[in-house]
Amino acid sequence: MTPYEDKSLKDTLQEEKNKLKTMNLKDRLWYIWEYYKLPIIGTAVAAALIISIFSAVRSNSFETALSCVILNSHPTSQEDLAGEYFDQGFRQYLGLTDETKIDVDHSMTVSFGNSDMTEFTYAELAKLSALITSKELDVMIGRKDSIDHFGEMGGFLNLKEALPPDVYDKVKDQLYEVTNQETGETIACGIRIGSTDFLKKTGLDIEDPILGIISNSTRTDNAVKLIRYVFGL
Repeated sequence: MTPYEDKSLKDTLQEEKNKLKTMNLKDRLWYIWEYYKLPIIGTAVAAALIISIFSAVRSNSFETALSCVILNSHPTSQEDLAGEYFDQGFRQYLGLTDETKIDVDHSMTVSFGNSDMTEFTYAELAKLSALITSKELDVMIGRKDSIDHFGEMGGFLNLKEALPPDVYDKVKDQLYEVTNQETGETIACGIRIGSTDFLKKTGLDIEDPILGIISNSTRTDNAVKLIRYVFGL
C-alpha cells in the first residue's frame, strides 16, 4: 500500500501543498520535477499535439490563392520584404479575404550539376517535384538554369498562349524560351523580371530572375495576375 492509498485526494493535495510551502524555491522546483515529471511531460506533449492538430486543421481550412517558389535567392534585408510584397501588396491587389492564403517559399536552394549535388539539394528537388506533381505549385521564379531544367521537361505553360493579349503586348520582349527535350518544341517558358522593381521590393537577390507558370497549375488566373502585379499593369 502506498502512503496515499488510505487518504482522500483532497487530503493528499493539501499535504503536498503544505510540504511545498516549507521548501525554498530550488528544492521546490526539484521536488516538483522529480515526482511529477511524467505527468508534466505528458501534459506538454499532449498540448503540443493539440496545437499541431489545430494549426493543421486551421491551415487546411484556408483556401490558397497562389503558391510560388523563389529558387536560389538571397535576402538583402533583415526585414521580411518578400512577405510584405506577397502577403500584403499582392493580397490587396487580388482583394483577398483573411481566409485565403498566399504560399511563398523563398528559402529553397537547388542545383542541377552532378558535382554540386548534395543530400540537401536532392531533398530540395524532391520537395519541389512533389509540389509540382501534386498540383500545389503555380509559379516558379528562378535563375536561367532552374527554368531551363524544368522547361526542358515541359514543366511550364507557353506564355505566348497563356497570357491575355494586353499583358503579352507589354512583356513580349522579356519572354524567355526553352526547347522541350522530348518534343523538340520551343516555347516561351518564362518572363525575365529583372527589369522590374521585383528584387528591390522583395529584398531578394537573384541573378537575372525569370518567372514561369507551372504547366499543371490549377490557379493560372492568379498566376497571370501576379505577372500584372510584378510589371505594374
